[in-house]
Amino acid sequence: MTTARLIIGVLAFVCVPVCGIASSLVSFEMVEKVNEQLPKDQQFALLWWYWPKTQRLWREYKMLYPDGSLLRRLRILGALMFVCLFTCVWAFGFFAR
Repeated sequence: MTTARLIIGVLAFVCVPVCGIASSLVSFEMVEKVNEQLPKDQQFALLWWYWPKTQRLWREYKMLYPDGSLLRRLRILGALMFVCLFTCVWAFGFFAR
């Protein structure tokens, strides 16, 4: 393994949790914004997330903030996280023969 690949792998490895934490912060911001607009009985709790609840948050956010950028930012961070993960795996030779 070359030094360049090792550096790329380490940088990509560090970027994965950074993107994960950043996407969590964006999600919390989205919940906060949506909860400001919803009645008390329909607001989102910050704990116990599952797929239908996440989809409902995204729908509510798109409805309340049609020009909002948080959902786009969340998707970009998710994609970047997976790109960094695959870059890390490639750099450490996981796909090598």
